Amino acid sequence: MRIAFLSSSTGWGGLERNLIRYAQWMVECGHEVEVNCVQGSPLAESASATTLNIRHIPRQHRHLPFAAARRLRRHLEHTQTDIVWIRDPRDLPLCSRAIRNSGADLVFHQGMQISQPKTKPWHRVRYKHVSRWIAPLHHLRDEALANTPLRPEQVEVIPLALEANWFSTPKSPEARAMWSLPADAKIVGLFGRIDPLKGHGTLIRALAEAAPEWHALIIGENTPNAGQDYRTECQKLAESLGVTGRVHWHPPTEELLSAYDACDAYAMCSTSETFGMVTIEALARSVPVVGTEAGGTPELLGHGTHGTLFKPGDWEALGDALQRLDALPMAGEAHVQHFTKEHALKRWSKTLAAIRASAS
Repeated sequence: MRIAFLSSSTGWGGLERNLIRYAQWMVECGHEVEVNCVQGSPLAESASATTLNIRHIPRQHRHLPFAAARRLRRHLEHTQTDIVWIRDPRDLPLCSRAIRNSGADLVFHQGMQISQPKTKPWHRVRYKHVSRWIAPLHHLRDEALANTPLRPEQVEVIPLALEANWFSTPKSPEARAMWSLPADAKIVGLFGRIDPLKGHGTLIRALAEAAPEWHALIIGENTPNAGQDYRTECQKLAESLGVTGRVHWHPPTEELLSAYDACDAYAMCSTSETFGMVTIEALARSVPVVGTEAGGTPELLGHGTHGTLFKPGDWEALGDALQRLDALPMAGEAHVQHFTKEHALKRWSKTLAAIRASAS
């Protein structure tokens, strides 16, 4: 099967990272893969470091991309592409138009919440041409069906997944030393971009509520171009609460496996998170998760069966949960298996085959 991944994004977040990951996985499954991306974008730079076939596209206008759609349709016809795979809503107007009469099917791999209705006439036309809408969680499927013209038979749930090494690599006994953490402390982690919506302030306040042996490992940097130095604000907050020496800051890195191994708990403090990859990374490393009752986190934690939930911003509840570390629920093996690469690829292979079978 020939699959064309496409993104006109110039950002570098979960949407783009997972697009590259799944493009590589499709190659491993034996498909012929092409990545269409904007030249000079972080996505293009990341793809160029792989063996993926890259095709550069301009960052077209989001609305009424008629000329760009004609060019893309000609390319799809010439290459006899079977599947066009997108993740970013801004690419839906282009690709829903380009695939018409091209012989290709359109797959939308959802990565964002749809909180507002998309029911205008032009929305109906776009969503009509989506062969399969893949939601990573059931509550996102329900949200898509409620707020768009998508029909139930168009929508399927396949969770995002992690490489096998997240589950198979033994825990490192040197993890704490690798991150310069005190050996006798209890460590709670929070990894990712440093932003008010991610709740770093909640964790720091919770640390002041918890016993002195609790320390926080925070890995990340300020959201680029946000115009706010939230890390400095959090450092000042830690100083005012007298916990500066218990908060350990590190710059972002792709090598996080050992960081989870250094933790006794992981805090998902976001006010809302569509699908927290850090949550399933912590689950994969058998780290108990304390997460907010918002976004996709409750479903990822089995609504409290496979983790502990607290209301966003409630640092007292988070601090109390840390105090009860030994009583925190752990994710069951059957639940964690839903986020394995092996499980995901079985689901994707079946879905892609069904799409093409219905097209023939």
